[in-house]
Amino acid sequence: MNQYQMSPKQQGGPGKAEERATPASPMSRRALLLGIILVPLLVLAVVYGEIVRFVELATTSLMLIAIFILILFLAVNALLKRWKPGWHLSRSELLYIYVMLTVAGSIAGVGMVQFIVPMLTHIFKFATPENKWAQFWPYVPTWMIPKESVWEGFYRGQTTFFTMENIKGWLVPIGVWSLFTFAFLSFMMSINLLLRRQWIERERLTFPIVYFPLELTREKEPLLKNKLLWIGFLIPVILESLAGLNYINPSIPYLPIKPTGALRLGRFLGAEQASPFYDVTLAFYPLALGIAYFVQLEVLFSCWFFYWFARFQDLVCIWLGFRGPEASAAMVEMPYLNQQSLGAFVALGLVAVWLARSHLANVIVSVFKGVKEQNQSKDHFSDRTILLGFLATGIFLGLFFWISGIPVALIALFFFIYFFTLLGFTRIRAEAGLPWTFGPNHPPHLFMVPSVGPVNISPRALTALTYFQWFDWDYRCVNMPYQMEGLKIASAANLKSRHMVKGILTASAIAIIVAFLALLALYYRFGAETGSVDDYRTGWASMPINHLRTWAESGEGMNWGEIAGGGAGAAMVVFLAWMRSRWLWWPFHPVGYALSATFTPEWLWCPLFIVWLAKGFILRYGGMRLYRRGIPFAIGLILGDYIITAFWALTGLILHKHLYTTFPQ
Repeated sequence: MNQYQMSPKQQGGPGKAEERATPASPMSRRALLLGIILVPLLVLAVVYGEIVRFVELATTSLMLIAIFILILFLAVNALLKRWKPGWHLSRSELLYIYVMLTVAGSIAGVGMVQFIVPMLTHIFKFATPENKWAQFWPYVPTWMIPKESVWEGFYRGQTTFFTMENIKGWLVPIGVWSLFTFAFLSFMMSINLLLRRQWIERERLTFPIVYFPLELTREKEPLLKNKLLWIGFLIPVILESLAGLNYINPSIPYLPIKPTGALRLGRFLGAEQASPFYDVTLAFYPLALGIAYFVQLEVLFSCWFFYWFARFQDLVCIWLGFRGPEASAAMVEMPYLNQQSLGAFVALGLVAVWLARSHLANVIVSVFKGVKEQNQSKDHFSDRTILLGFLATGIFLGLFFWISGIPVALIALFFFIYFFTLLGFTRIRAEAGLPWTFGPNHPPHLFMVPSVGPVNISPRALTALTYFQWFDWDYRCVNMPYQMEGLKIASAANLKSRHMVKGILTASAIAIIVAFLALLALYYRFGAETGSVDDYRTGWASMPINHLRTWAESGEGMNWGEIAGGGAGAAMVVFLAWMRSRWLWWPFHPVGYALSATFTPEWLWCPLFIVWLAKGFILRYGGMRLYRRGIPFAIGLILGDYIITAFWALTGLILHKHLYTTFPQ
C-alpha cells in the first residue's frame, strides 16, 4: 500500500479496532419494520417521480431519495434525543434502513423494472409492415407477456389497472418476471458474499460512496459542529439556488457549475464539429468534488487521463485514415473504443476473481471437506450456505434462459460476459465511487451477438435474448454495487452481515412487487403511448427490437473487429493491473481505462482533475492530518448539493413543473 492508497482507518472511517471493540449490532425489529414500511413508499415515489414528473430520484450512486430520507431521520432524531430519548433511532438502525432503501430504489429505477414492463408487449403493439417485427411473434413465449385483452388500457390510459380482468391478464408475467428478478438479484448477492471478505477485509477497498452515510450518522464527534462542513454546505446551496432561480427567470445572474454551452471547452478552443474534442465539457459539480475527495489519487488521475487518452486515440485513427471524422465512435471501426471498454469491464471482473483465487479456493475446500472456518461467526452466513445459494440461483437463471429458447452454449457465454462485466462495474464503484456511473456503451448483448455472428444464432434464441436486454443497457441503477456497499457499511459500522443480507433480500422482494404494480397503475392511468409519461422508458423498448431485426436480416458471421477490440481492452486492463502489482509508483489504474469510453467521464473528468490536484497538494504538504481535517468540508459539499437538489425536486413535484436539476437538461 503506497502513501495514497489509504485504508478506511486512515481516511477517517471506522477501523478494525473500533469494529472489534463491541459485538456487532443486530437489526432491531423496529428498524426492520420501518424499512418494510418505507420501501414501498420510496418505490412509489421513484416510479411516480421519474415516470410522470421526469425527476431523477434514483440514478445517482449516492441515491438522492435515500439520502434525503436519511437526512430527515437525522433531523427527527435530533428532536427525539432532546424530548423523547428512548424513541430515537441508533446509528445501526439508521444504516440498516438506509441500505434497504438504496437497494429498493435501484430496483425501481431506470434500467431495472422500469424497462421490463414497457417492452413486454412493444413488439406486438408497434409492429408494422415496414419494420417487419411480426416475423418474431411466434418466438415470444406466451407466459412472458400479458393477455392481449389488457393491452389497450395500458397504452391508452384513462383507466385503472385494478380490475379483475387486468389483474388476471398480467398475473402470470408479473409472477414470472418477479421470480426471475429476485433470483437474478440473489445471484448477485451470492457473488458479493463470496467476495466480501476479499474486497473488504483483505484488499480493504475504499468504497468512497459509503463515507457520506457513515460520517453523517457518526454519533461521536458529530459533524454538524464543524465549521468546515457548513462552509462546504453553503457553496452548493448558494450556487445552485442562483442556478435554479435563473432557470425560472433567465434575467437572474448565476455561475454555471454543470455542463452548458458556456462550458464547452472544445468549442471554446475552436475544435471542429467532427473533432473528438468538440464536445469536451467543463463541470464543477459539488457532489462530484465531495465524493472524489475519498478516492485514491491514482484512480482520480487515471479517470481524467484515460478520458483524454480515448479522445487522442480517435484523433490518431482519423489522421491515419482508419476512419472518417464523420463516423460515429459507436461504429465497429478503429479504434474500437466501445469494444475496448466492454473488454476492460470483463477483464476487471476477471482480475478481481484472480486476486481472490486463494480465498475462493479456501472456501471451496472448506465446504467440500466440511472444515469449519476458524473466524466464522454467527454474524455471517457460512461458506456452505453462500455457495449453495450461488449454485441454486445460478441454475435457476440458466434454466429460465433455456426454457425461453436460448441454447446452453449461448447461455454460458452470455453469463460469462455479462456477470464479469457486472463484477467489473461493481469493482469500479468500490474503488472510484463517482456520483453516477454508466456501464460500457457497448453492453454484453451488443458485443456477444455480432462476435458470435447472428447467422450462427437461431431466430428463437435471438428473440429470447432481446427479452433479456432490459437489465443490460442503463447500468446507473444496477443492484449489485448497492448490495456490496451495504456489506461494506455493515463491516465499517460493526453491523451483523447476516442481518444486513436479510434486510437487503427483504427489501428486494417487496420492491419488485411494488414496482411492478406501481408501474402498471401509472401506465393504466396516464397511458404508455401518451405524452404524459417519460418517453425514454417507453421508447427504449424499440431499440432492442430494432437490433433484433438488424441481426436477423444481416446474415453476418463472426465479427473479428468486435473480438479484437474487446480483446485489446481486456489485455490493457491485465497489463495495467500487473504493472500496479509490480511497481508502487505506477500511476495508471485500470478503472480509469475501463471508464474512458463510457459516458461517465464526460461530465466528471473536470471535477476529478480538480480534486486530484487539490488532494495531491494536501497530502504532499499537509499529510494525513490535513487530509482528515478536510473531510467535513467534502461532506458539506455533498450535503449541500443534495439538500438544494432535493429542494428543487420537491418544489417541482408540488408545482407540477420541471425545474432545475442536477443532471444537464
